[in-house]
Parts: sequence; C-alpha cells; structure tokens
Amino acid sequence: MPLRETDPDFESELREKVKAALNAKFGVFEYDLPLPLLLVDEYAEKPLPCHEPAEETIAISAHMSVRIRTFYEQIAAAYNGIEDPPASIGIKLDIQPQNFDPEEPGCHHRRYHSRRLQLHDPETLPDLPFVSSLAIRSRSYGSDAENATDIRPLSPLVPLQCLVHLPAVQEWNAPWLWERPMPASMPSRVMREHYTWPWEGPLRDARHEFGAAIMDQEKHLCGKRITASLTRAALHFWPFFSRPRHDQSVARPNLIHPADKDPVSVGLCKLGAQLSLFDVRAVVTSDLFPSPEASTDQQWSQMRRFRLEFHSLRPDGRWYFVGPGGEDPHDSEQGGYKISDTEHYPRETDTDEDMDLDAEYGDNPDDEYDHDLDMFRTEPCRERIEPLLAAFAKSLTRDNMPSLEDAEIFTHLWWDPSDDREVEEYGLPMRKGHRWGVKFIAGRGSKKQKDGDAAAAAPTPPVVQWQVGDWRPSEEVMSLFESLGRQEWLDLEWDKYRSTAGHDLLGNSESSPI
Repeated sequence: MPLRETDPDFESELREKVKAALNAKFGVFEYDLPLPLLLVDEYAEKPLPCHEPAEETIAISAHMSVRIRTFYEQIAAAYNGIEDPPASIGIKLDIQPQNFDPEEPGCHHRRYHSRRLQLHDPETLPDLPFVSSLAIRSRSYGSDAENATDIRPLSPLVPLQCLVHLPAVQEWNAPWLWERPMPASMPSRVMREHYTWPWEGPLRDARHEFGAAIMDQEKHLCGKRITASLTRAALHFWPFFSRPRHDQSVARPNLIHPADKDPVSVGLCKLGAQLSLFDVRAVVTSDLFPSPEASTDQQWSQMRRFRLEFHSLRPDGRWYFVGPGGEDPHDSEQGGYKISDTEHYPRETDTDEDMDLDAEYGDNPDDEYDHDLDMFRTEPCRERIEPLLAAFAKSLTRDNMPSLEDAEIFTHLWWDPSDDREVEEYGLPMRKGHRWGVKFIAGRGSKKQKDGDAAAAAPTPPVVQWQVGDWRPSEEVMSLFESLGRQEWLDLEWDKYRSTAGHDLLGNSESSPI
C-alpha cells in the first residue's frame, strides 16, 4: 500500500508531550495528528491509480484511530501519574492534511476527498473524567474550506465517539464538521465538476449518521450517552466564508431522503435540550426547533443564548431564497435530485474518462471564461422561509426557555449574478452581500450606575430585531413575534466581505475553521 508513517515513535513522543503539558499546567493540550504520506512514483511499474481504493481509506482511518487512542491513553496515564494535576484540562485534536512523497500526484483526484475517515474500535478509548472541553478540526497548508485541497473529512461520529469518553466535559467546539453543501466554483470545468466535486452520497450518509447517533446514543456511541455536564457547544457543519464563491443555479441533491425529517435538524433539536450556549452553522429545516407542545424534557429549558446561521439552501435541495425576479432554477416540489448508490459516490477504479479529463485539464487548467459566479438568491421565498421563522418564534416562549437572554437566526445573502442575468432593473449593489435575519433579546438586563452604586437600572423590555430589508412576514408569522416583544427594523448593511473579526457564542474566532 503506497503509505508511509512520518511518526514511527508517536507513542513515546506523545508520552513526553503530554507529561510536559500537564506539568506546565497548560489549560488546553493540542495534538497535531499527522496522516501517513502518500507515496508517488510516476515511474513505478504500477503507478498510483487516480482514484483511491476503499482499502486505502480504511488504512488511513486505522492510522488516525491508533493515534487518537494513544493520545487518550497517554493523557490518562500522565494525569494519574503526577502529584498535583490541574482540576481540568481541555483537549484539541488537529488533523493534518494529506502530504505526498516525493511530490504531488499528477492526477488531481487524489487531492480532494469525500469519503469520511472513521474511528476504529471507539469503545476501547479510556474515559477521561478530568477533561472539560473537546475540539477536533482539520489543518491545512494554505487551502481553504471551499475546495478542501488535501483535507480528509472525518465522519461526524468521530467527535461524538471521542466526546462520550469525557464524562465531565462541559464544552464541545466543532469549527467545521466537514460539510461542503455547495460545489466549489472554479474556472476549469474539470476541476469544478470532477476533481473537487463534493460527492452527494458521503455527504448524505454523514448527515444521517449524525442524526442517528444523537437520537439513539447508546446504539451508535459505544453504549454510552453524551454526559449531562455538556452545556456549551459550537457546531459548525459548513465553514465560515468571508466571501463565498458559489453557483446558486446548479441543481442540488435531496439530503433528507429516505428519512421523513432532516436527521441533522432533529439531532440538533435533541442536543439543544441540555445546552445553555448553542452556536450552530448548518443546513437545516424548522425541525431544529422544539415544538411548544413537545414534552418538558424535549424543550430547551436550559438555553441562555442561541445563535443559528442557516444556509440559504435547504437539506431537501430546495432554497429558502430565490432571485429578485422569482428566479429559482431546478426547483421541484419533490425537492432536489435523488442520490444514487451507483452515481453519487467517488469511484474506486480508473476509467478511460479519467485520461480524457486529465488531458482536458492539462490543455485548459485555468480558463477564466469557462465559468461565472452566479449568486443571485436575495429574495425570501415566503412559503419556505416562514415555517422556519414561525418555528423559531414558537420555541421562544418564556415557559419553555425561562433563562433565555437572546436568540437569533440569520444567513448571508450575496448579489454577484452571472453575466447572463438581467440585473439593471433591481438596483442592487453589485458583488456585495448582507446579513439577513431576526434576533430576539429577552431583556437587556440591569446595569450598574456610573457612580459604582450597586443599585441597578430597570431592565429594558424584550425586543425583536429584524434585518430583512423591505420584506415583511405575513400577519400570522408577525403576530408570533409581536407576542414576544417590541419590533425593531434595522437597515441592511451591504459589504464586499464578511468581517473576520467576529466570534461565536463560545468566544471562538470565526475566521479560521481549518
């Protein structure tokens, strides 16, 4: 197999690093987990195939699994072996990108991955009752998350399987759960439609794995459950983009089928019942929010602050937003196209088409005129966005969320249409975007007076802040929000880029998911 370890002494190296970190009272211990080198010999009798066979992916999963297990074991041994250990520590796993020896392969299929790495034998991980926070993310060497060059995505089960072996964990950070809901928009057709394509089958399967694991934890998570001590989570399924580059005219798959409800939304809804701080970036439906009629244990009764950045694409392949003239290509009431077990998974064997694709890319690697951006969805589709808004409003009642301070849902919309679209009549700022959403502030709380007196000013009443431009919800939906408090209407703020200075509710920087 064309793989070679770069850390043959990883066990002893980890032992020394963990001991040093604990003795130095480091609050968070980071482990940069290297993947094996992929050996590239263009002159070998049997050259490296374009497509990665399943046994290679399994071997790399095994490589990663051994190191995660050793990491846990060395932390347990070191913590129990020192006289004055810290009361708690955080752990952070950084998965390194795929590297090559001696050079990158000639075929770009090897640079982009859709198959998810799995954690083998997760039940053998030791419990670490002194760990208070977990973060797992991918590192890159200059790549971004839009095309994810040399980044191997992990199954969402991996962080969950690591999490359930932390019986006192309080915080879970997932800066990117390896979703790419949209294909990368790149000049070359071959690069865009073949090499970098985010295969629909693995994307759908990962979402269903996540939902199933949350809903039936003992079955899917080593016979364990997520501990009730977990109260803070930042789960970002797709990554932060200061300026995305997407073609919103392409057809997208139905990621819900064959389920009746979106597994990710349903799973997040259940997880939210134990959280006080919940920051989500995901492709979701209204099933994310608990119904007011649901049982008490299903309500978000502990929630203090909630923030959702929802994708303008729904998981069923339809969109929450259309063009300013109602443009909505490929839309169907049945949702996006069905995912096939034969057509929508990465291949394992080379075909004659691969040689043709390599030749086409070699002749035309960066044709700037081959493809345009087409980001044109700026107008809410009332029949699709209002159920999401209504579910959000209904979940916010004081009886169900007595400790709530604020909650918001928002997305970012961009106006960067292709040259084929008629744009003059709309008068929108070209190549810019804005935030679109609604925020509920339960009451701005009390503030100490300037003279330092402990006497507090009276809290301000609840307010709902809308940032939706000239659009207004229907009377029925509006009445739900009016029952929550006073309404404020904020102006849209158009800009070429999103600010990279923001933070999520847990204080993590939003600008670097990888």
